[in-house]
Amino acid sequence: MSTNRDTVQSYDTRAAEYAAEAAAMPEWVAAEIDAFVTELGGSGRVLEIGSGGGRDALALETRGISVRRTDVSKGFVELLRESGFKADLLDPLTDDLADPLHPDRPYDGVWACACLIHVERRDFRTVLRRLAEATRPGGRLHASVRDGDGDSAFTLGSAAAPRHYVETYWRESALRSALADASWNVGEIRRCMGRPDDWWLSVRASRA
Repeated sequence: MSTNRDTVQSYDTRAAEYAAEAAAMPEWVAAEIDAFVTELGGSGRVLEIGSGGGRDALALETRGISVRRTDVSKGFVELLRESGFKADLLDPLTDDLADPLHPDRPYDGVWACACLIHVERRDFRTVLRRLAEATRPGGRLHASVRDGDGDSAFTLGSAAAPRHYVETYWRESALRSALADASWNVGEIRRCMGRPDDWWLSVRASRA
């Protein structure tokens, strides 16, 4: 995913802790799940990028969606497998995205909530295009990135056990352009608040 390796390693080392912190469903994500399921007609096979602790996949499955769980972090993949779910270690920039269950059948949709922030700007269009190529015409996309300018590198944790993260921010006009270049028709981009002063651009799009 051309994700900074320190970022992946930070998720690897604290996957269970992160999953617990992210277990509660934000209202804006719940609203996006409702819209996504409605757009899919309440059924279909979806590729999830950045499954993390599995919160969103469970919500989608309770609504009738079949989800392929994937993550670039082996820590999250191992956590999901230990919880009894099938999950694949997958980098959407470089790995084969075809569905192992139906390799000749494209996905009905892609769910990529709050994970593409870790894709470098130079690789973002490539990832979006590869996701489009793996999706049927008219298939749906949810993706969310942080609203802002430039990039950010920051460290959390203690001096003895630091965790390093790199994020890429987007403004709506540039995000729309990247999506269009990658064969996605944008229906709506909603600006949603996570924590105070933590704004997300939430994409609802369809495969051209």
